[in-house]
Amino acid sequence: MVASVQPTEEHVLRQREWTQEQLERCGFNYYAPKKRVVMARILKQDTSIDSTLEILMAETGDIVCYDSGDDLHETLDEYYHWPVKRDLFRRTYKRWDELGWKPNPTQAHLIGFGCLPFFKWRGIWALKLPIAIYVQSLESPEPVVVPTGRWLCIGVEGEPYNMNDEQFQARYVPSEPPSE
Repeated sequence: MVASVQPTEEHVLRQREWTQEQLERCGFNYYAPKKRVVMARILKQDTSIDSTLEILMAETGDIVCYDSGDDLHETLDEYYHWPVKRDLFRRTYKRWDELGWKPNPTQAHLIGFGCLPFFKWRGIWALKLPIAIYVQSLESPEPVVVPTGRWLCIGVEGEPYNMNDEQFQARYVPSEPPSE
């Protein structure tokens, strides 16, 4: 039997305030979001979302974002999705603003479930992990091990989260940090 080792507080990366200098010293680079449609809706009841590495907890009033992809699915849970705290969503996403936009079939299907089109307009700091580390995102009830090779992202409120390379490359491009 293998014993489970619980990380100590100092070994878990959680939300905190960062300066640009601290992020750069730790090896993070700034990435701007690619403008792309993200379908989103307000959550009407608490739920859990099973992501690749962890179970994320979303509360009533949080926003659930969906990547519509190319394939229609019967239920919302079959689409790739993630929760965002309401206040954080308001600070980092805007309503889709391109005139003449017409939803593709999967986006139209998500509209039928109450989703609306948005785009992320705020960038992030990110680092492709050279080692595995413990991270606790805002929506995660406990720390998880994020393995080598995944992207560790730090959002506008210092919140850590992670994503795989394919997701990261689809969403972000290297950029100069915004001037404060």
